[in-house]
Amino acid sequence: MATYNKFTPAIENLFEGINAGTDSWVIKLGTAVNQAAGTFTEVANGNGYTTGGNAATVSTATQTAGTYKLVLNSPAVWTATGAGFTFQYAVLTDSTTGTNVAYWDYGSSQAVAAGETVTVTLDATNGVFQAT
Repeated sequence: MATYNKFTPAIENLFEGINAGTDSWVIKLGTAVNQAAGTFTEVANGNGYTTGGNAATVSTATQTAGTYKLVLNSPAVWTATGAGFTFQYAVLTDSTTGTNVAYWDYGSSQAVAAGETVTVTLDATNGVFQAT
């Protein structure tokens, strides 16, 4: 199971510039992250991966009893072709603002061979993040 982590600089953007319920969101795959800087190295374009990631549309964005929760629909599946690709991180990016918000660490490099798929399943109950 992948471990969820937030990018440190995203916290300020979440409170000052992101409109989570109406912004556009994507999941991208990465090979390295810099949590403190809020940056990552995206998987190279090709072999079944398209730079820029796959859309993760808003399912719900609600506030209940002082807790805001953003639930996104899971993105499309990536299917490797040719030589395939390798990734370790699935990165949540607000594509409206260009802010990398969080990432899931798969613990080690994941080699995806031709014909194999990568499915990032987002939590439909607890959402991708909550703020209280």
